[in-house]
Amino acid sequence: IVAAARRMKRVLADEQNELLDTLRQSEPVVSIDALVAVVGQQAARYVDAITTELEGAAQAGAASVTGDVTTDVTRAGALGPVRDLIALNLVTPLRERLERCVADGDGDNDVITRRVRSVYREWKTQHVDNQLDDVFRLAYGRGVLVALPVGTPVRWLVDPNGPACPDAEDNSLAGVVPAGDPFPTGHVCAPAHAECRCLLGPAEK
Repeated sequence: IVAAARRMKRVLADEQNELLDTLRQSEPVVSIDALVAVVGQQAARYVDAITTELEGAAQAGAASVTGDVTTDVTRAGALGPVRDLIALNLVTPLRERLERCVADGDGDNDVITRRVRSVYREWKTQHVDNQLDDVFRLAYGRGVLVALPVGTPVRWLVDPNGPACPDAEDNSLAGVVPAGDPFPTGHVCAPAHAECRCLLGPAEK
């Protein structure tokens, strides 16, 4: 996770420099579209930077239930929801803050520049580190799921040392569920929420 955080912060730094270059131009910036790509393309830069680490986490999850470290987790679709989570929790809030910078700047590029620097500083020093644990827990959980044949009896395993959570308890109390079917919270695998440390595991025979 430490290496992934460094890579993602490097992408943030590169993106910030690109924005600042745009803001140095004489044309007043009045829309976020002048600063960053559409959300899907912007999110892809972050995902691409840490794909190797995400695949490793998913493969570790798969190996935890099969013992096979060669599962092709990418082909099995393990990382799709992980990409969505990065877009939702890292990129979308960043774009919302940048949109506010542009709106508050009202065409004054110097004002926008100061606000943009502050936003990226916050993302690099706080937001990335706060979010990546959940991103990698999801990659691990999706690896577990794709390694299990559809319909395999599974249970929701609560971490006794994790934060108390009604969702986790509800899913645990559901007992045995066929792999791929949703638990009471609607999740097909752990985690169920931020900082969730639950796991999905084969039901004991």
